Amino acid sequence: MSENDVIARIKTGDERELGTIYEKYRQEFISWIIRTYSCNIEEAKEVYQLAIMIFYENIINGRLTTMTSSIKSYLFAIGKNKMLEQKKFATRFTHNMDGTMDLMNEDQPTEDVEKQEATLKLVEHCMHLLGEPCRGLLEMYYYHKKSMTDIAKSLGYKNTDTAKNQKYKCMKRLKKIFEERTMNTV
Repeated sequence: MSENDVIARIKTGDERELGTIYEKYRQEFISWIIRTYSCNIEEAKEVYQLAIMIFYENIINGRLTTMTSSIKSYLFAIGKNKMLEQKKFATRFTHNMDGTMDLMNEDQPTEDVEKQEATLKLVEHCMHLLGEPCRGLLEMYYYHKKSMTDIAKSLGYKNTDTAKNQKYKCMKRLKKIFEERTMNTV
């Protein structure tokens, strides 16, 4: 059966075909993502789940009707893009000498790659510890580039000033969590 036949069967609701795809590439994808992006197994599993969901949604929504590459390549490309998005989000924060969180200049050359990677992993961990609604608010603002007006509407805030105030408080909490974790690792 061709890969385009697989797409057609999934489009008609054949869940077994999707299950087969899921099982067929799962272990190879997870091993590859861990090896390539130095993430843990839980992150790798989440990215695989996301890749499968995007693949399925693209078929159901009609965005993917024929394959120009293999299904495996398609899933791996989604995984690569998701990991790069996560890394890009994490690199947007850095810890300055004065202990404040600022946006990082992405054009700035990195002198100590290992130290930067450790900082990025710590920021990702701190974002996870931050919890909702702060994590979502900061992701919407810094990662998705949403306006404060859109964020206020999405999160049900009274107005943009309330959303801005909440963003300030969230950044303050993130900074505190980051500093506590930095102190614990020194």
